[in-house]
Amino acid sequence: MLEKILWGNQASKQIWGAIIGAFLGLFLLLSAIQLFHDIRSLTEGKGEDRYVLINKKVNIFNTLGASSAFTPEELDTIGQQDFIASVGKFTPSTFQVSASSSMMGFYTELFFEAVEDEYLDIHPRKFKWKEGQQEIPVIISRDYLALYNFGFAPSQGLPQFTQNTIKKVSVDITIKGRGLRQTLSGRIVGFSDRINSVLVPQNFMDWANNKFGTASKSNISRLILATDNPYSPPLRQYLKDHNYEVASGKLIGGQVGLVINIVLGLVAFIGLIITILSILVFMLNFELIISRAHTDIGLLMQLGYQPSQVSDLLVKRLSRIFGAVLLAALLLLLVGHFLLSKWLISQSFTVSAGLHWQVYVATILIGGLFFITNKRSIEQKVINLFV
Repeated sequence: MLEKILWGNQASKQIWGAIIGAFLGLFLLLSAIQLFHDIRSLTEGKGEDRYVLINKKVNIFNTLGASSAFTPEELDTIGQQDFIASVGKFTPSTFQVSASSSMMGFYTELFFEAVEDEYLDIHPRKFKWKEGQQEIPVIISRDYLALYNFGFAPSQGLPQFTQNTIKKVSVDITIKGRGLRQTLSGRIVGFSDRINSVLVPQNFMDWANNKFGTASKSNISRLILATDNPYSPPLRQYLKDHNYEVASGKLIGGQVGLVINIVLGLVAFIGLIITILSILVFMLNFELIISRAHTDIGLLMQLGYQPSQVSDLLVKRLSRIFGAVLLAALLLLLVGHFLLSKWLISQSFTVSAGLHWQVYVATILIGGLFFITNKRSIEQKVINLFV
């Protein structure tokens, strides 16, 4: 009987407006909390070592012939820094390299680099070479394939390739130097998201430089640094003081991280305001329900019903509605964050696929605060009307 009296005259449009508002506000608020911790995880390098590619800044003296290579003393100094876990050295080719294909009708000059396997973000089984082997395994940047497909190929009338199909294509690699010339076959075996280069196995690079290289030794001009926190102020200051620049553009930190955190703060504030307003709408609607049913409830109370029965019924109904909204917002955030983390991992970022524990704590606190506040408000309203 109480159910029919209380809900027979409720304003469904206002209730649904409050539900939608609460859902949007809660989703924005919880999302801001989660994204804040995701950004902090990225900018603090949590979870695993992060890699930074550096080189010296090119100036007018390099244009006039000065070397931009790192000296042995500089390499030792970099490796001794507390904020750097290890240093990987890129070995450049000191011979001429070209690639051609009579079948596709193209020719291009190339360059090769090599780096220790531990600094690679992929480890293809076929990325091995031994002297006498006629096929050179190659790893290229994933961006290079995009440049070929959407830049080079259309201008030259060449076919476009997927990652799987281009691995099946073999090209002629011609190496020249010291009056020697040799043609081998080359095949792409993998694509790197971390390193923008054309990589070959280190033992092939050592063999080719010794046999064809025109320099007495390979100058190290690029380094890859492994560090727990690639955004730490000491590391950034060290690179600035020594005129080194970061060659990788995939990391988010510094000023960008600060701006993102400010934006997330605004989103959290907006979500909090929307949530508070929706809670107020809930309270007003339930007070309106009590007022509209004042006469009928008064008759029931004359028959022996207690104010607590009315207030308990309203509190239970309100708690079920808000609890469902809160759960829906949490589930949507859980699914959305899982998909986002999968995409970030594909872009060489590492974040947890699950939600941060503070999101669950915030959910419980918001639910508990809502229940306590509205329970007291409804009980007081019923007492004022019928006692």
